[in-house]
Order: sequence, then structure tokens, then C-alpha cells
Amino acid sequence: MQGYAYILTHPGTPAVFYDHIFSHHRSEIASLISVRNRNGIHCRSLVKIVKAERDVYAAIIDEKVAMKIGPGYYEPPSGSQRWSLALEGRDYK
Repeated sequence: MQGYAYILTHPGTPAVFYDHIFSHHRSEIASLISVRNRNGIHCRSLVKIVKAERDVYAAIIDEKVAMKIGPGYYEPPSGSQRWSLALEGRDYK
């Protein structure tokens, strides 16, 4: 699911393996697709990598979506932007 968290929140034209749509990951994949659609992420979206270490990768996409992959710690900066958790799974959010 970490791979889908990456490709569905980052710029590009993502593809989901057909069998995965009908697996036990169905609701997680649907939620990630929903996050992508609600926030208008597209092939030219801007990515700001905010943390890239051995145990965590974190990025902010179009200044709308903050995501992290891996067991390491990352929380988006608190400032004028208010963040809310849209989805969380094993080693991604």
C-alpha cells in the first residue's frame, strides 16, 4: 500500500493493478483515489520533498496534500495551513 500511497498522491498518470481493486486493499485504494481527486492532483502537480531519510519519505503536493511513507516520524508544519488526517495505513499517511 505504500507504493499506492506514493503513486496516487504524486504527479503523473497512476495505474492500479486490476486484481488489487478487488482485493482486501480495495477501500484503501479507493480512499487514496478520492484524496487525489478531491485535491486535483494531476500530472503537473508540484511536489516539495520535505523529508527523505532511511526510514521515512515525506512530501507536500500542490501545498494541499502532505503525505509520508515509512515507519519514521513526520508531521506537516503547523502554520497558517491547517492539516487534517484524510487516510492512514500501515507505514503511510
